Amino acid sequence: MKVSQLLEQLRDYEPDTELIVAYWDKETIEGYGAPTMTEDQWGEVVSSYEDGEWHWQGSASEDFVEIAENVVATP
Repeated sequence: MKVSQLLEQLRDYEPDTELIVAYWDKETIEGYGAPTMTEDQWGEVVSSYEDGEWHWQGSASEDFVEIAENVVATP
């Protein structure tokens, strides 16, 4: 995703809205041990990830529900 696309999505929210946001840039991924990539190669990585992003979101949604249930249940 391009930063401009993210900023466009964020315009739908009020400035004080709390969000959970996760992002990774090329340098961070390379820092995790991935090989050094060109910008074109990084673009392919991003495209491949975005094609499967719903898998991550699906598993994260279960975690968020569990956390929310624990928070609400705590007096």
